[in-house]
Amino acid sequence: MRLFPAILLAFSLGLLLFMPSSDPLAAISRSIETFSSIPPADCSQAVDTAWAQKVDRIRWVAYSSPNPDPDQSFYQPTSETMYEDLRALRKAGFTGLVTYSSFGVMGDEFVTIAESLGYHGLIMGVWDPTNLGELKNAKNASGSSILLGYTIGNEGFDRRRDRYTVSELCAAIIDLRAATGRPVTTSEEIDDYYSRPELLMIGDWYFPNVHPYWHFTKYPDAAVKWEEEQFDRFSRNTDHFVLFKEVGLPTDGAFGLSEANSDEYYRALAKTDVRFVYFEAFDQPSKTHSSVEPHWGLFRSTRRPKLLAWNLMGSRLFTSTGTYDGWVNECSEGNSKGCDLHSAAAILQVGDDAEDRQARAFISFNTDGLPDNAVITSIKLKVKSAGLVGAGLFNNRQRLLIESCVPLIGTALKVQVADFDISSSCEEIGTFENKPEKGWYVASPGSIAFEYINREGYTQFRFRFRVDDNNDGSPDYFKFYSGLAEEKDRPVLLVRYRIP
Repeated sequence: MRLFPAILLAFSLGLLLFMPSSDPLAAISRSIETFSSIPPADCSQAVDTAWAQKVDRIRWVAYSSPNPDPDQSFYQPTSETMYEDLRALRKAGFTGLVTYSSFGVMGDEFVTIAESLGYHGLIMGVWDPTNLGELKNAKNASGSSILLGYTIGNEGFDRRRDRYTVSELCAAIIDLRAATGRPVTTSEEIDDYYSRPELLMIGDWYFPNVHPYWHFTKYPDAAVKWEEEQFDRFSRNTDHFVLFKEVGLPTDGAFGLSEANSDEYYRALAKTDVRFVYFEAFDQPSKTHSSVEPHWGLFRSTRRPKLLAWNLMGSRLFTSTGTYDGWVNECSEGNSKGCDLHSAAAILQVGDDAEDRQARAFISFNTDGLPDNAVITSIKLKVKSAGLVGAGLFNNRQRLLIESCVPLIGTALKVQVADFDISSSCEEIGTFENKPEKGWYVASPGSIAFEYINREGYTQFRFRFRVDDNNDGSPDYFKFYSGLAEEKDRPVLLVRYRIP
């Protein structure tokens, strides 16, 4: 339902009363002056309850590719890039996407890829309301079952120079809604809705960008409180559906910013009544006009997850730290004392040599990044084979065992010959499968292993065969890559967890 100008003016003045300003009267005067051009009535048609409920059930993220195809205009990614980007976001539990343009592949192949990966919702962006080609692509995409609406323009009203006019924006909104039957809106910074009341007469729902960082608020508790205040202020004064399009805290670029703070902010915000879109999917290195601009992503531009993305996925993937990997040979057969230390090897050994002396291997993972309150649900350990010497390994008699100790195998992180000894503080926590998967041997230790995952430092594992040697006077050992090998070959530890 459209608000009459007088009612809208009263609403706008009410909002302004809550805004800090060195000159409130001047702000009110500016608001009154904006009413010289009132948007047409059909520039705003409130969404229905069913649409709002569907949007509420979706976890949304704002997407722009950080790796555009250099051969394409308008910074468009390739199909392969889009697929890998969206696959990473699905793993983090996102079911809805908000985009910024419908140029080229973003108005065509992007939709097909999103559908194939099981997304439930798409709010497609149209960057330029006057671009007929972009609007045509947006209309053509309306046949998709996941396309729930459109947002035309983004922060296009600038006090120095607008990128388009209210008339142009409304014309595009009315036309696109009529052609597709989908709701359409626009997005501006939240302050603009207070200073330019005509924005409250544009769009079928309110979709503002609401960043605490640009309001001198960058620590989690204060930032969440500020978001709640903004959402409450907006929602109390309108019957339109309100969804904050961009909210977030950068993870770097200024003092006090970090992945930990961003993670804490988002997880706390998700427990409030604020409806929001995570901003943004990936870091954008090309944004250089501010020190924080390249660092808004949940993932780095390489798709490597940051802390929040790991926590949304409920998993962390760790690669072993080669500095603390190594293997030790027994002094003599059966004496269970270590003598020969190999602490700078890219390949580790487990088994026995020609003198039937046992070899034990050690690897370490820096698991400090796990949240302190994470409840571990499973772990998986993988090592890549570098070859087998001899026979009799990996059968029912010779199981490769995994042991762990608290807090460390020995007295130091770096492997020492004394670490060969079986200590009473160490415990067998699992065994590897006898058959590799594409060269990788996999172990899935049970719940007994969970207590050995160190949330405050390194988690260490020791490997040995259940039977120390086979007394055949010939070498029988398994070789696998350490953390000093090429990255693609290093041991990995996958920890799955939930946060209460």
